[in-house]
Amino acid sequence: MILLCSVDRQVREHWLNGLAEARMAAEAVADVEQLHRRLNGSRDQMVILHLDMPGVDAVGLVSDLLRQHPTTRIYSMTARPEPMQGVALARAGVRGYGNCWMHPVTLSQSASLIQSGELWLGQEVIQHLIRGVAEGGAAAAVPNPAAAQRLADLTNREHEIALRIAGGENNKQIGNELGITERTVKAHLGNIFQKTGTKNRLQLALLASAVSSSPRSVEFT
Repeated sequence: MILLCSVDRQVREHWLNGLAEARMAAEAVADVEQLHRRLNGSRDQMVILHLDMPGVDAVGLVSDLLRQHPTTRIYSMTARPEPMQGVALARAGVRGYGNCWMHPVTLSQSASLIQSGELWLGQEVIQHLIRGVAEGGAAAAVPNPAAAQRLADLTNREHEIALRIAGGENNKQIGNELGITERTVKAHLGNIFQKTGTKNRLQLALLASAVSSSPRSVEFT
């Protein structure tokens, strides 16, 4: 069951209809107080939360919800997504961020991914978070043996791509630097995710950055 929270009736109907088309069970509530009551006593609940409420601080709202219901997976939405708001919300703990009027197919697909433990934050938000890792905002200060072990099975080329991901480069930049196509970069990334047990670029960036506080200077033989 997915809980849908929005003060806007049209938004609630858009979400309910979109999820119903994918045969995903959902229940709508009209305000945050109702949401809190519905979440009391529940675990591992997923919430699609409409952020466009008058006088409400989005990050504060999310932080309060997660403080009271820490196992809840929050998919936050707004009519005007902005990368820096997405970054702030991701740091507060949301699992997803997007446009509240997204296509029903995209809505159901992204909601399903979040239910399964994935992130859905949008490429711009992910890139901002990865740049933060590259600049030391979330990287480990000392080499991490456990992280290094998870990278041990990568080929030299895969190591290089992992470190460039941690440095904030996108697939096109990596391809240009290494003289390979974006398609080849994507193929390498698929292998890297499988070998390291990571599911997305952000998880990989955090893992690679944990090996050293200066990922680009690490050499693998």
